[in-house]
Amino acid sequence: MKAACYHGLRDIACEEVEKPEIVEPMDIIVRVKACGICGSDLHTYKLGLFPEISVETPKGRIPGHEFGGEVVEVGKDVQGIQVGDRVTAITMGGMAEYVRVRPAYPGLTVYKLPEEVSYEEAATIEPLATSFHAFRKGNASDGQSVVVFGAGIIGLGIIQCFGAVGLKMKNIIAVDVSDRRLEMAKKMGATHVVNPVREDPYEKALAIAGALPFTFMPDVASFPAVDIVYDAVGYIMERPGVPVAQQAMRIVKEGGNIVIVGVFEAPVTLDLGDIVTKQVNVFGSFAYTPDEVSECIELIRMKKIDRKSLISHTFSVDQCKDAFETQVNFDGSVKVLITP
Repeated sequence: MKAACYHGLRDIACEEVEKPEIVEPMDIIVRVKACGICGSDLHTYKLGLFPEISVETPKGRIPGHEFGGEVVEVGKDVQGIQVGDRVTAITMGGMAEYVRVRPAYPGLTVYKLPEEVSYEEAATIEPLATSFHAFRKGNASDGQSVVVFGAGIIGLGIIQCFGAVGLKMKNIIAVDVSDRRLEMAKKMGATHVVNPVREDPYEKALAIAGALPFTFMPDVASFPAVDIVYDAVGYIMERPGVPVAQQAMRIVKEGGNIVIVGVFEAPVTLDLGDIVTKQVNVFGSFAYTPDEVSECIELIRMKKIDRKSLISHTFSVDQCKDAFETQVNFDGSVKVLITP
């Protein structure tokens, strides 16, 4: 079968590899219809990070864990899953014509797709679940002001979640260096957008959300009235500067929440003074729960969240190198899919 195989830094190519087979009784084989390039796949491609999120073969490592496809083989002990089922699954090696899922448990490692959810949309379910998990960590409520740093697939997903669950936010401020992604953020529900190349996010947040006086020195200091800051950037080595986590500490209000969901490509140095003086709550967010995956599928099925608009490019597996180079270009892409 054809598969995208990673060989080293910025070296990926389509190779012929052995098709996976049923080996264990809880295995299933899925014919992949669409697979997304995740940010973690890019970290592997650019820097060699996270090799464990791929499947090793004699021809190289097969990345990909955001996909939708059709079940074509089922192990003898698998229950609740049949040949012909349309599914997404939690496993690695999805940038290939076929992928093995082990063990296959409905609602845990395998999720059936409603007819209303396309395979392309299914390839965005895993990152949406990551966004949904981070969104919940912020504990948002009606009338609040939030800042979302990073208008990639995770940040855009966070922005989508507010409206999808019926929250009426006062301000949703998206911050990104890509004007294309900021335009998408507005379409997905952001009330304001900020490009830090041209504008200071702190000053813009202050102007948009207003100021709150510092409790202990009300005549001396004030902070933006921003209730929650989401860091969907982390740290990208090719974009040096003040880490977003540091900017989040400065922008958030006293007693506000910071949710960090971005990946850090290298260690960073932070001044934690604002956490102490403003008594800020900082939450890490990683992945999702099985229930959140199911909820995200339902949100897509009910058209409460639009994922099709986020798919900016589609490539065949033969074009996997072009696909990765397109996804690396943050300003020119949003979500890139590979269709084996």
